[in-house]
Amino acid sequence: MADINDRLQRMQKRDELTRRVLQQRALPDSVTELGEDFVEVIEAVVHVIRRQPGAAVMIAPGDGRHGSAVVRVAERDGDVEIAVVAG
Repeated sequence: MADINDRLQRMQKRDELTRRVLQQRALPDSVTELGEDFVEVIEAVVHVIRRQPGAAVMIAPGDGRHGSAVVRVAERDGDVEIAVVAG
């Protein structure tokens, strides 16, 4: 029983630290200008990418036509890089 409680405490501590990091994280201005709904999508993708070493995703908020914004979210050494690569 003590093992389960210890594991639960460690998981709660990890979740709390993750929550704090996400609250302090600031998105680049070029991303926040794309709209609140899109920022929510980017934050969700960041949360998933952070757990996938070496992963990278390209996201387009519009219909993907030439000239529309494309955001790259990539995991690098435990951190997540966010950059607008087109738009």
